[in-house]
Amino acid sequence: MTLTIYMGIFLVLVCIDMGIKQYIEDTFEENEERETIVSGIVLRKVYNKGFAFNVLERAPDVIRKCSLCAALWIFVYDCWLFTRKKHTAAKLGMVLVSAGAVSNVYDRLIREKVIDYIGMKTEKKKFSKLTANLADIYLTLGAVLCNLSWIVHKRKRKK
Repeated sequence: MTLTIYMGIFLVLVCIDMGIKQYIEDTFEENEERETIVSGIVLRKVYNKGFAFNVLERAPDVIRKCSLCAALWIFVYDCWLFTRKKHTAAKLGMVLVSAGAVSNVYDRLIREKVIDYIGMKTEKKKFSKLTANLADIYLTLGAVLCNLSWIVHKRKRKK
């Protein structure tokens, strides 16, 4: 039963990010920026052909192969983790990581670029240039949640 809940959360997260990406792709011009109701947050359409911050953007085959390998590793780890009892926080963290990975890997394999759309407007130009997507946020939050879960689990085992 709980696996069904985790799968449902995973599917909802993937669909939300991919739906927003498709909306941005269909209705925004490249580098177009629109204000949101949240002060300091803007929507914009930015293509990322590399890893974070366009690292290795000139090596698309490397990017696709590494992304696919990482996604496969995440899948194998999920298979192992979800056979274990407890570890609820780690499982939820991996649902987030998996949803982010699937959405971004889909973009890399099918679109050959990741669509980023969440930006900030700040006085610092360096931060204002950063653009991400929900998949990136899922990956980050999921990794933090997994690491915190494992730290707590390790401390409990030591006692």
